[in-house]
Amino acid sequence: MRMTALAMLVFGLVIVQTDLGHAQPSRPYSGTPSELADDALGGALWRIAVATQTRIGFESVEFVQVPVRLKSVPTFPVSSRDEALDAVVQANPRYEWRAFGEVVVVRPKNAWNDSGNPFNRPVRNLRIENVTPYGVVLGLRDFIYTNRLDARFEGQESPVSFEVLSGTVVDVLNRVAEASGMALWMVSYRPHPQTGQRFPRWDLQMQLRDATTMRNLSESWPMKTK
Repeated sequence: MRMTALAMLVFGLVIVQTDLGHAQPSRPYSGTPSELADDALGGALWRIAVATQTRIGFESVEFVQVPVRLKSVPTFPVSSRDEALDAVVQANPRYEWRAFGEVVVVRPKNAWNDSGNPFNRPVRNLRIENVTPYGVVLGLRDFIYTNRLDARFEGQESPVSFEVLSGTVVDVLNRVAEASGMALWMVSYRPHPQTGQRFPRWDLQMQLRDATTMRNLSESWPMKTK
């Protein structure tokens, strides 16, 4: 199938950003090839989300560092979304994307059916009423550590309300992104970080981003759940 302009642009973006990471060790942060590849994929997915007006979720293997603000996104036809997603996932073949209604979720291939993956943890009869998106993120963070989901009103954002009668943490992330108008959610969990990795004290990262900037961020470790 012929690759559209958007797919070609995003595919090039992944390759170029990864190569620059190796060529310029004086960047504000350094990373392993795996970390830099996930950084590039996270940035590309954010651009695809905004350019095609598609809500996207991304569970990354590594803790992702993407610039806080999205400077510019060219306009492309919405029909090019699938080809763009195929291109960036082919550039980082650890991942697979699937569509869930109006939301696209990109996850490691082995994550979808992994019963031990915390983002697959069942959530039932959840009703969120007038809680900020950041409060939902904090509630999900605590849920992963304690198995108790206590979302609360924190921050200055407009509150959201939604329900998940039967689903997983991924479904809750999809719903909070929809309810708050976010373009992208990104999460990562690494239960036993090693010295020398990018964030040796953190094992959980959760982000919400709109069309221009990162709005919510929680980076946690087991002894710090508040």
